Amino acid sequence: MRIEQLTFTRFIAALLIIIFHFARQVPPFDHPTVAPWVLQMSASVSYFYLLSGFIMVISYGHVRHLNWLNYMQNRVARVYPVYLLGFFAMLLLPLLKWDVNIFRVFFGLTLTQSWVPGYAMTYNFPGWSVSVEFFFYAVFPFLLNYGYHRYRFKTLLIGGLLLFIVSQVVFHYALQSPFYQGDRTPSHDILFYGPYMHLNEFVLGNIAGFYFLAQGKKLQGNYDIWILVLLLALVLAIHFLPFLNFHNGLLAPLFLPLIVLLAANTGKITRWFSHRLPVFFGEISYSMYILQLPVFYYLKPLDLGSPVLTFWVKVILHIGICSVCFIAVEKPMRQWIKNINFKRFSR
Repeated sequence: MRIEQLTFTRFIAALLIIIFHFARQVPPFDHPTVAPWVLQMSASVSYFYLLSGFIMVISYGHVRHLNWLNYMQNRVARVYPVYLLGFFAMLLLPLLKWDVNIFRVFFGLTLTQSWVPGYAMTYNFPGWSVSVEFFFYAVFPFLLNYGYHRYRFKTLLIGGLLLFIVSQVVFHYALQSPFYQGDRTPSHDILFYGPYMHLNEFVLGNIAGFYFLAQGKKLQGNYDIWILVLLLALVLAIHFLPFLNFHNGLLAPLFLPLIVLLAANTGKITRWFSHRLPVFFGEISYSMYILQLPVFYYLKPLDLGSPVLTFWVKVILHIGICSVCFIAVEKPMRQWIKNINFKRFSR
């Protein structure tokens, strides 16, 4: 099942993360009124994880026993080619200086850098979130085969909520405890980039996916107003709760209804988001996310005299580059990897 209107939301989330990384000193994002929201735009990664968990169940929830190897082949085909492009684009810089850490290269190439404290920010640092996603991919077949299909929805919901509550309590407590040594330390990597701290987001997305599958067409309706209300609630939550850290899924109670209502919506928002161009923008969102650092790094000399103009021209160039990458690299390489017959090599 393909839910086109959700595809465009990935583009919006990727754009918000680019603003978070590269526009905090650019008007209007540097304005005292806007800056607190910009600082929380990294929560868009949580949206990615929740949406990913939701889509995984929409795609595979009906499968009684998911083959791990076939599933992982499809997942590697989805994320690895462009990830590798971004990784080597940033690895080139230390290579030219003969300053390469073999462990960072290993963890980066195997998409396990966020699993090991101290290595999460390996070369193309946005790749940490793909490493977390790769962990979710690795465990999802086991969750599906030996967990989700064996328990009732109510049990899964209680388990997911408990995991969410425990994760948030541990995260916020640890931030205020002696355990946390600050940014660029192993403790920061564990709390902010470790897959175990983000697992609650993926699992909640899975549970929302099962709810959507169970309800089917009964959920369909015009939810445009409710979607706008949820978006307003997100803005207000960030504005009135600045002392909380939303990085590890704390906004899930708002993000999940938003995902479900968008998936079930038949109103104007769905019609707008389902047009060909928004869907295409959504499809290039992964390239936009994983290539943001190399593209903006290599475009760093570009200066048009105005920070605002310079930033948005870079964004437009980035979208153009990612469009070409999606058509010329991501799609053909994805298909090539999917077509590899691994059984042939096991004989």
